[in-house]
Amino acid sequence: MSKVRAAILGASGLVSQRMQQRLSMHPWFELVAVAGRAVDTKLSALDWYLDEPRPQFINECDINILDIHDEHLSTKLLQKNVQVVFSALPSQPAIEIEADLVNAGLHVFSNASAYRMHPDVALVVADVNPDALIRPKDGHALHACATNCTLIPILHPLTVLKRHYTITKVVVRSEQALSGAGWTLLHDSEKKTEAINKEIPGEAVKIIEEIERILHLDDIDWDVQCKRVDERDGHIVHVEVQLMEEPTMQSVESMFETMNDDELNPLPSQPEFSMTMIRSEPTRQEDLWNGQTIEPVQPSIDLKAGMTTTVQCKSVDKGVVSFTALSHNTIRGAAGGVILLAELAHFNNFFKQ
Repeated sequence: MSKVRAAILGASGLVSQRMQQRLSMHPWFELVAVAGRAVDTKLSALDWYLDEPRPQFINECDINILDIHDEHLSTKLLQKNVQVVFSALPSQPAIEIEADLVNAGLHVFSNASAYRMHPDVALVVADVNPDALIRPKDGHALHACATNCTLIPILHPLTVLKRHYTITKVVVRSEQALSGAGWTLLHDSEKKTEAINKEIPGEAVKIIEEIERILHLDDIDWDVQCKRVDERDGHIVHVEVQLMEEPTMQSVESMFETMNDDELNPLPSQPEFSMTMIRSEPTRQEDLWNGQTIEPVQPSIDLKAGMTTTVQCKSVDKGVVSFTALSHNTIRGAAGGVILLAELAHFNNFFKQ
């Protein structure tokens, strides 16, 4: 089976480079173009910000950066026979650029927040609400979004609870790693100091809106606070969910352990378990790469590494379920989630007109 030719919007950001890493040896997609601001620069010449070495494919490829603001960008991508575009753009430029590419017939899968709440754009987590990804009409391209990176460790356990119980209130306290704001905080000590332990503007609203849309939650109370912490990777959330029913600790843990893993599609990035239960508090170092299938971690080869949410159920008392959960924000919460979404579309033959 020939690979689907793909492009990335954004070149030097952490999410873009995670996408480059994951596409370098992907069995279904072939990276043939990247658009960014460093026009005509060879992709391999850009600074590399990930901990892992730049994949050999990136070092050896002849990809030169296209102008992200070129009004003929869609034409240039089509000339390269690109079918699928992965967007790692900031929200503002994504508004116009993504729409232009979709209108030109290119399928766009976006990490940007610009279209997540748009009624005509699917907001999908591949192992939570795959039915929300609908085949585009004949002659039209698909435009779909992945979620905010902090959503995943909240969403996986909440999906299980919503399936079995009636949720009345959700309280969330997040501890979000520096990489969630891009590479700047990792390399600018002054900006990092300013951000640590500060509320992240607009984050709580995004979390509430996106969860409500995905899980079809109405008339529940929310109390969400999101802060940046001095960790490189990994978002940890502390969550209390108030239910109308009063389940036992045993029943909740059993549901968390099974989730919907028997119904998962065989996608390259889909781990064996979407969520794994542990008895002790999850840590960013030991649990960040859960889902991996080979040792040591090699994320350009093992696409399942870092794609599993780690959960500890802390207590269940009088209808209140308390849990702590961790996910890898630039993998599962960003680049990995977007590529998983495109894998779902490809698995469903959505790219064939």
